Amino acid sequence: MPPSDWNTIQYTDLVQQYVLDRISGSIVLVGHSFGARVAIRLAARKLAQIRAVVLMGAPGLPAPRYSRARIRRFAIRTLRRLLTLLGRATGPAPLEWHTRRFGSKDYLAAGGLRSVLVRVVNEDLTQIAKASACPVLLLWGAEDRETPPSLAYRFQKLMNGRASLEILPHKDHYPYTGTGAHLCAFKIRSWLEAHVES
Repeated sequence: MPPSDWNTIQYTDLVQQYVLDRISGSIVLVGHSFGARVAIRLAARKLAQIRAVVLMGAPGLPAPRYSRARIRRFAIRTLRRLLTLLGRATGPAPLEWHTRRFGSKDYLAAGGLRSVLVRVVNEDLTQIAKASACPVLLLWGAEDRETPPSLAYRFQKLMNGRASLEILPHKDHYPYTGTGAHLCAFKIRSWLEAHVES
């Protein structure tokens, strides 16, 4: 288990050290969801070994200021603060209800990693994405509800010409599962041949 105060910076440091210590040739990083957060940070560090990065279902950009998601998150947090204040009088049951009702599957399953997960989910990778220093392929499921395709378009814009985008029809947040594995492999190989390998 990592220390409870870790965020993606420490995870990135760990992967970077592994790359520097164990890998002599060039590599292409493929990161999905949480792993994509780490890959975004590594793409900005200008490591000589990293020739390209593939991001699938990458989170890390804040919701637009007046979006439904941001207003909902504010309401959920406000309710939690209120229930926490009332906890002395009501006991733990209302707060436990709130966790079950509004906690994500990842949060509920995180166990000892909950504090890390909460910290990571609240990271804003906008400036890090702008600093990406290698070619990037954004490979996204058109039906992704956890990290909708609008995020992919925002990442592409932030990466200022270094990112290519492929939206995969009928695929969700896990585009590489089932027959999607072959589709993702094909898209990655084709992109590498066109944009990275000489």
